[in-house]
Amino acid sequence: GKDTKLYANALSMYLLKKGKWRIPKECINELIDYRSVEYIYEEDCRLKLTNGLFTDLLDFSSSFHVLPLELGKGGRMTEDEIKPELYGLIFFALLKKEFYPGAKQLVETGFVRIHHLLVGCQLLQEVANDWKTTNLHKENLTRLKEAFTHRALQITRCIYETEKKKKDQSYNELVENELGEPVGHAGRLLLNHGYLEDAIKTANKTFLEKDTVSKILNKIWYGEEKTSKHQVWSIIMLASVHLLVMPLLMISMETGPLKWCYKKYKLPVMKVLTQMLGYFALLVLYAYMLLFNLNKELSYMDMFIAGWMGSFFLNEIKQAFVSALRKRFKNYLKDSWNRLDWTLMTMYASGMILKFGDDKAYQDASQILLVVTFILLSIRILHMFSMSKFLGPKLVIIHKMFKDTFIFMVILTVIMLSYNVSFHSLLYPNAEISWKEMEKMMQNGYWMLFGELNLDRDTLKEPECTFNKTIYNSDAVSRCPTTLGLHVAPYLKAIYGLIAVILLLNLLIAIYSDTFEKVQQESEFHWSQLRNGFLEEFSVKTIFPIHLQLLELPFCLVHFIIWCAGVCVKRKASNKVHHGSIKQRQKPVDRETLNGKPMFVRGNNI
Repeated sequence: GKDTKLYANALSMYLLKKGKWRIPKECINELIDYRSVEYIYEEDCRLKLTNGLFTDLLDFSSSFHVLPLELGKGGRMTEDEIKPELYGLIFFALLKKEFYPGAKQLVETGFVRIHHLLVGCQLLQEVANDWKTTNLHKENLTRLKEAFTHRALQITRCIYETEKKKKDQSYNELVENELGEPVGHAGRLLLNHGYLEDAIKTANKTFLEKDTVSKILNKIWYGEEKTSKHQVWSIIMLASVHLLVMPLLMISMETGPLKWCYKKYKLPVMKVLTQMLGYFALLVLYAYMLLFNLNKELSYMDMFIAGWMGSFFLNEIKQAFVSALRKRFKNYLKDSWNRLDWTLMTMYASGMILKFGDDKAYQDASQILLVVTFILLSIRILHMFSMSKFLGPKLVIIHKMFKDTFIFMVILTVIMLSYNVSFHSLLYPNAEISWKEMEKMMQNGYWMLFGELNLDRDTLKEPECTFNKTIYNSDAVSRCPTTLGLHVAPYLKAIYGLIAVILLLNLLIAIYSDTFEKVQQESEFHWSQLRNGFLEEFSVKTIFPIHLQLLELPFCLVHFIIWCAGVCVKRKASNKVHHGSIKQRQKPVDRETLNGKPMFVRGNNI
């Protein structure tokens, strides 16, 4: 009948579920379409297809992209783009329905991509973590997960080694001459296609810690697979003289030794180092301004720092714009460091505006905001230290300890509040409500945590005090504590010290120790997360750091005007030739011709 053409599809999925699939590769494209998933699930999936996502394939994590369109119904993707995603959906469906032999056979055909293999490993891990899964089944799932991971590594290694062994290097050398970065196809798969991000989200440590992935990332980060002392010293020297070399690169990037310098400064590690030097210089100048030059009048120091902040603002705008173009704007908003940057700039702008106010309150508010900006700038530099494999995991430990401290403070606040209220009510009952009185009440329990015990009963007495309400409310003399408070308060303090100082603080130290051990054991994984973030951010950045970007704009404008003038002259010459009836065929623009053009022209043509 009408469904005769679907028989081959249904039969192939049936054999695949039974693990008896022996279909030649050249026939696979003809036997698989979007109905294959329905044959695996044995139910109608059209409703799920109209919604755009297979929700049951995404219930373990909503962050993995599967296929947000209707398959086989005239979607926005071409047939070549639909087929690989379709193989991935079939692979996921087999794993969700626990048809593991069929999933293995599909992987062996070579049609399952790295992304789907990594997400498939997460699906297997979800089943292994289920309490209903037997130990024997967990071992089988673990072995299958390792097999899929090694398959993904094998694909990556084959691509990388094929690039290295190519005899004809003309195209790769041309790309390197144009872009100045040794990023091959394997590197683009890890970064641009998000395979490294997938491995981090699925916590696939085997994939992240293998030599193949490390070599590719080192090639992108340092320009070589393995770093040497000579390379480290050259990077340090170039970073220290970037203020002298980069103005020359603004004039030309391909003249003599400047071409070699441009390739070095194009490396992400060099971009991070030059950026860090700029942050340190700004921090020193900002400290000088706070300590010795905090005047109402606008000084040269204020103008210099304001210019740096303006360049910082332009850099953040450009970073947000690039993230939106790459469809990663949500990741940009989620990044805590980006939120810190906008907070920092807002604080500084508010502080500088209030600095020129006539009221004393404006001056005080300006000073507070500028001090807060300095603190945020100091914290911002810590982000640059994350590039170090030694310091990066330590910053992760500090970040996790802050989370532990916040949860711990909820418990401590309840106990501290009960002590402070009881202690203060015993010593000073019927007090007048005021901010000063509240501050005096709260500081008793807080400072005890840091050793201010005051165990001597006589220390509870004020040296000069009075019971006259009119006198101690005028702040002339302190109020005397009550006799009952002097006798009972020390015992209450002893109980609080036992609970808060001995029990809770030691509990917090134990929590810190546990956090340190966990992060230290997984330091390679956390370092991979941090390095992926740096590569994502600095691979698309210009070689010029923030403190030189305002200087770069005039040079870029001059290059643009010169290029436009040259284009106009060439067009006039070509028009004269055309009117003179001289027929000449226009030569196509090749890549060698593009090498002599400005960077913005190359980007538009490539």
